[in-house]
Amino acid sequence: MKRKAMYVLIGLVVAFVGVQAYTTMSTKGTPQQPYTVLQVMGDLEIRRYPEALTASVLRPGNTYKEVSSSGFRSLAGYIFGGNDQKRSIAMTAPVVMEMGADSSRMRFVMPEGMTMDSLPAPNDPDVQLERLPEQVVAALRFGGWSSDERMATYVDQLMQQVQKAGLEAIGPVRFLGYDPPWQLVARRNEVIVPVRWPR
Repeated sequence: MKRKAMYVLIGLVVAFVGVQAYTTMSTKGTPQQPYTVLQVMGDLEIRRYPEALTASVLRPGNTYKEVSSSGFRSLAGYIFGGNDQKRSIAMTAPVVMEMGADSSRMRFVMPEGMTMDSLPAPNDPDVQLERLPEQVVAALRFGGWSSDERMATYVDQLMQQVQKAGLEAIGPVRFLGYDPPWQLVARRNEVIVPVRWPR
């Protein structure tokens, strides 16, 4: 009986590892918003992001917990056919969140090669299509699960390191999440802030 239970446990562990390995490999294949690394300063990366098209939604609330689920559902609805062309649009990484005092915005970056004219119109009036200008940001990466407490800790670290590097922040901090919620290992998260460049 003990041997049978051990075999079942080993089988479950192997299945879990296999599913997580597959999920991790699938995530790595998701198209990512392109950027150029301009300089590395300790844990900070200074990046230049080109102009990008995004679908975004504004939700009441100023925490990740309040906004993440409802914002994701609205944007996922748009790219999975909730638009005037009933057209699917490829998911990209990262998902971008910008927390405000009373409301917060979530963004999906549209795939490269799409234009404002070629994007289908959202069925949901809360979903807005926007063009983001080119920008230079300071980025700090961290792993594991995201929570408001962890994000606040890394935002503090980001701003301390930006100041230490002699950089001037010129915009709001954003959170970048690269992985689906069911991925349990090798998770990638980042906090970024636009900076004046060159210094």
